[in-house]
Order: sequence, then structure tokens, then C-alpha cells
Amino acid sequence: MYFPPERLLRPLRRCAAALILLGAHSSPQAAIELRFESLSAAAVDLIDVRIAAAGLGGGSARITASRALVAGRTLQHVKLECGDFAVLPEMHCRGGRLSAEGYGPWPVEFSLRGPQRALRADVRLNAEVTATVSGNLAGSLPQLRLVSSGLPLEFLLGELPASKPYVPVGKIDVDATWVLKEAERSARLRATLALRDGRFGSADGLRAADSLSAVMDIDVQRDGPDWRGTLVTDWRGGELLWDSVYLTGGGSVLSADFRLSASALDLTSLALDLAGIGRLTGDATLDRASAALRAARVQGAELDLKLLNERFVQPLFAARGWPPFVMQGYADVAARLDPAGLHSARLIVRGGHVSDAAGRYSLQQLDADLPWQRDGATRMHVTAAEGRFGRVPVGRFALDADVAPDHVAVQPVRIPLLDAGLQLNLLRFERVNGRWTGDLSADLEPLSMPELTQALGWPRMAGSVGASVPHVRWRDGVLSLDGQLMIQVFGGYIAASGLQVIEPFGTTPRVLSDLQMRYVDLDALTETFKFGRITGRLDGDVTGLELSRWAPVAFDARVRSSEGDYPRSISQRAVDSITALGGSGATAAIQRTFLGVFERFGYRRIGVSCRLRNGVCEMDGLSNRNGGFVLIEGGGVPALSVVGYNRRVDWQVLLERLARVTETKPVLQ
Repeated sequence: MYFPPERLLRPLRRCAAALILLGAHSSPQAAIELRFESLSAAAVDLIDVRIAAAGLGGGSARITASRALVAGRTLQHVKLECGDFAVLPEMHCRGGRLSAEGYGPWPVEFSLRGPQRALRADVRLNAEVTATVSGNLAGSLPQLRLVSSGLPLEFLLGELPASKPYVPVGKIDVDATWVLKEAERSARLRATLALRDGRFGSADGLRAADSLSAVMDIDVQRDGPDWRGTLVTDWRGGELLWDSVYLTGGGSVLSADFRLSASALDLTSLALDLAGIGRLTGDATLDRASAALRAARVQGAELDLKLLNERFVQPLFAARGWPPFVMQGYADVAARLDPAGLHSARLIVRGGHVSDAAGRYSLQQLDADLPWQRDGATRMHVTAAEGRFGRVPVGRFALDADVAPDHVAVQPVRIPLLDAGLQLNLLRFERVNGRWTGDLSADLEPLSMPELTQALGWPRMAGSVGASVPHVRWRDGVLSLDGQLMIQVFGGYIAASGLQVIEPFGTTPRVLSDLQMRYVDLDALTETFKFGRITGRLDGDVTGLELSRWAPVAFDARVRSSEGDYPRSISQRAVDSITALGGSGATAAIQRTFLGVFERFGYRRIGVSCRLRNGVCEMDGLSNRNGGFVLIEGGGVPALSVVGYNRRVDWQVLLERLARVTETKPVLQ
């Protein structure tokens, strides 16, 4: 144990003088007992000190203190026992054991020699760790040096209240020099601490670290009742989770000036260098007892978003199972924090690029000004030169949004898509009773189907497609459509009503809806999918539609010819496709020889239904005939009827047949 210099040495010198006088009149082996009410030095206070020694020249000895304050830490019932203790001709302790309440006992040996009072002490903390203290206790500049390798982190932190909830462990290599300036009544500490395999964790799991490695250089000096100095920390590896922030180490250097008072730790000239990413600067104040943040300011300029995303954002998303994305460009950032958390922030992005790793969206040449305040609303502004939704190109647009902690409202905006545009009429999110709700309304202007299908890589379709979304609500993980979603396509329309998407971002999203199809042009539809040509119009109804993971699991569907007077014909290729869909149980109701003579046939009605349950489609048609069901009822010259006989068809088999006859592969998403 270290008992620092002059103020401690003076009473010890007086004690030694008394011992020498006693030694002149007695045997060197005479028993000696001394008691001091207190002994004090710059960083050490000893209360109720007792010394019992066999003699001045050697023999056993015991030194105790009921309480010791060492560098701000209180130790109870400190005891040093020496197998061989001597004051003359030099002070030494051999075969010693040092302990305090909750610490030790540790084997210890020390010696004190010469006019400079040169100290050498070795304390064996365990079988693998020894702490060595060396230096001079007297002279013009008394100083001590502590060197230890593999010191347990929990020993170094001791009873620090802020560390208790996290149960920290690890190994630390220490090289520290303590310099005493008696004339200034001050002390200075220079130290290098190297942490290996550091770990900690809170009981709720929201704050944890693993495999931490770091090196800290600290230079601190007493300034009246406070301590002030500088520190530099090089975080070299490991993982850190702190509430919603997940970080991985390597190449991050933190430096700061600081002042440690009885109540707080003030950090100034704070700088965090993130290798290749940029530098964050600021200042902060923490409560000393709890390590809780009182206030902080942070700012940074020209941060590399690509490296920031790779090193910090992507690991955070991966830890939460969120989909990754790609980010490039540069950003400026500023933030203020207080005990309640983030008070205000501002992010400015220049020349950015953001895209989904799965290719579902991308935005290029992104410029954004994104302010935020905890106690009020701000206006965010975003512009993008171009982008893509899937394979559909997006033109230049500018977006404004009013943002508050419990409210986000995007102003109406038109986003160019191909030769048309998406008109966003309403997009609003609100937090009610701690849960977020959302509302959406939009219109898709008539979009060229040839351009759209070319962009999507689909078979070429004629005409245009438009849509109207009157109102979509987001409540408790469910997207619900108020009214009908209208899609204009193939000269008719498809309407969805009662649409609900349950947990769309979960592992098993579900979709519920009813669909209505009216007056769809069969000529455009069948020509698009290489089915063979059928002229006419088609109506359809799908009730009880249910999708799980975006694939149909149940529905009741019925498709039939539209009412009205219009040309109705079917090509031989279409007949072959229909009979192929029905498998061996579907036949044309005229002789095969006649199929080779005529290229086109007339029909009166088309009708088919499918009731999907448990992966099986129960088929039906217009009417029953000879144990089968009529799919096409003939009419005109030559007339053609098609009858199906397989009423139960495996759904996956039906999809495979459809893929073969249309020379396309259906994709269900």
C-alpha cells in the first residue's frame, strides 16, 4: 500500500526519531507499539492507525487502520502484517500480507532505502497478477509509478456506484505515474490503461458490451477540491449496445479535456474521430455518482454516409432484424441532449444516395434538411433528382413534411412516374397513447401500359393503368382501406374493397380483401399473356380472398362474360390453352378434325369458378353437362363448347399449367 510523502513522512520521521532514542537504551528486539489518531497526505487519509512491531531491527509487525481514504475510495479495516519488519538500518517488509474489508489478503513485500526514500513494493493480487509500485517518497519531486498487467477491471472500479448495475469484467494493463508537488499542495497523475476482453450488461439487456478492447491515456492534476486534465481513448474493437444505439469498435478515438468535481464530470473540447467517417465535436456534463447525462452538445461536418452506414447503421439494423439498405453521400449533424434524452437535432444531407439492399427502391442525388425538436414542430425538406420504385423510374420531386415528436404530416406532392405521376394527397402519422397510427390517400394518373410493362420486364400490354386510393388507415399493425381501391386496366377496371394488410412488415403478413372486375377487354388480356386470342368482355368477383406471406390460401372466385352486345370469338390457340389448363379432363365439344379446319370459333358465354381451400381449387362452370361442367358455351358458326371434368385441381399444379400455356411464370408477391 502507498502512504504518500511529506505530510505523512513528517509524523513518521518523528516516530522514527522516538524509536531510535528508544533503541539506544534497549535491545533491537524490544517490542514497540504506536497509535495515531489520523495520518494524512495529498491523496491518502488514514484514521485510527496502530503499529505493533517486535523491534527496530526485524521481526514480525502489524499495522492497521480502521478506515483509509485512498484517491477518493474508502477502505475499511486495512491491515498489513509483515513476517519480517525493520526500521533500521533500512525499512522493509518481507513475507507480508495486505488486506481490507472486501479485498485481499494479498502477499506483499516492500523496501524503503536511502535519503530519497526509494520505495519498491510488490503486491500479488492473484496467481497471475502482480502490481509493482516504485519511486521516491522524498526529494524535490516525489513520485511513484504503478505497473500491473492483467489487473481485473472489477478491482479497479471497486465500489463505484455507477458501475454496479452492469457487472463489468475484463483485464486491464496499467502504467501510471503519480507526481507530488508539495509546494503547490497538489498532485499529478499520468496513466495508460489498456482494456482487454471487456464485458458488461444491464439486467434488462438494453445496455451491454462484449469483447471490448481499448487504450486510454489520461493526464490529471488536482486543482483545489477538483481534478482537471485530458484523456484520449482509442477504441480498438468489440461491440457496444446502449439503449437504441449499437456500435462496433475499431478506429474510433475519443479525446477531451475534463474537470471532475464532487458532483459532476465536465467534458470540454470533446472530439470523436471515426476512422474514415469524420469527426464529431462537442461538450458534455455527467453526474458523478450515477454517470447519468446532464447535458451535451454534438456537431459534425462532412460525415461519410457510406462508411457510417457500414460500420454503425447496418449492424444496428441487423441486430434488430430490420432490412438493410445502402447509403452514400455526406452529411452535417448537430444535436443537443439533456437528462430526458434527445432535445433537438438537425441532419443536412448533400448528394446522397439511398437504396434498399433488395432493390425495392432507390433515390439518387438526394438533398435533405431534417431538423427535429422535442418540444415543438419543424419543417423538413427533401429533394431527389431521380429514383426507382422497384423497376419503375421516378423523376425529380421535392417533399416537405411537418414533424413533431408525436406527429408527422407530409405535404401533398406529385411524384413523376414514367409518363404520368403519383399524386400523394395525404400521408400522416400520429402517436396516440404511445402507439403510432397512419393515414394515406393517393391517386395514380393514367400510366402507359407499354412503358410500364417494359420497365417491369413484363409481357407488353396495351392501354393504360390508373388507380385511386381514397383512404388507407394504419392502426395496431393493420393497414385498412376505406372505400374501394380502383385500378383501370385493359379497358375496364378492378376494384378492391374491404382490403386489410395485417402485419405487413412481420414474418407472416396476411392480406384480406374482396375484388370486383368489370368489362375487361379479353382481346388485350389474352394477347398480352400469349394465351391465344379471345375477343369479348369479362366480369369477375373474388370474395373472401386471403393471402399469407403474399400467396393465396383461400378465396371464392367467379369469372364470366360481361353483359352486352360485342364480338365474341376464340382462337384455336386459346382452345388448346384452356383444355391444357383442365388437364386430361377438359375436352372441346366438337370433333378434333374440325379444330384443324377453322382458326377461330364463336361462343355465347364464358364462365368458370374456383373455390380455393387447403391448396385445392374446386372448379365449376356455367352449367353441368354429362357429368362435367361447361366452361365455354358455343354460339355462332362454327360454335365451340368446352367442358371440364376435373372438379378438384391442385392449386400449385394449376399455376404450373398456367405458366406453361402463357409462356410466362406467374409471380405472387
